[in-house]
Amino acid sequence: MHTMPGRPRGSTRLARALGLDGNPLRRASDRAEAWIRIGLLAVFLIAGPMVALGTGGWAYHAEITAAPVQAAPTHHVKAAAFPPAVAPTYRYRADQTRIGTPGQDVASSAGSSEVLAVIMTLALMALGLLAVLRLVRAFLSRRRLTAWETAWSRVGPQWSGDRT
Repeated sequence: MHTMPGRPRGSTRLARALGLDGNPLRRASDRAEAWIRIGLLAVFLIAGPMVALGTGGWAYHAEITAAPVQAAPTHHVKAAAFPPAVAPTYRYRADQTRIGTPGQDVASSAGSSEVLAVIMTLALMALGLLAVLRLVRAFLSRRRLTAWETAWSRVGPQWSGDRT
């Protein structure tokens, strides 16, 4: 693959964007921010799927175990034999008590709860890690401005002509 002269390769551009290109003008706080950003991304990529799958499994289990309790009947019905094509999706306990309603599929509703839990967990985890990154950047920016003001207080008078 030929690259245009003067245009960096993909890995060089990525290293530069992350602040890991070895540029001597980069401050220590810039390098620290780059490593923190990489660390937070690694946390999201490694812990995110584990936490999301755990939450999804918990939501699925909660939906499966709660579904019979939520659909408990208020009256008793007698079991009747229906042809398979017409049979409602009632389930019956041993005492002929109906559980569920026609057309209710507990497994698919539990599956949708599981998917929703996984998506919400990943979204909340991403927002939390972005908030942490925002706080770290605010802290590092404050330190950079303090260092810049200190350095300027030493050099500024030489440039402005104030040699007091």
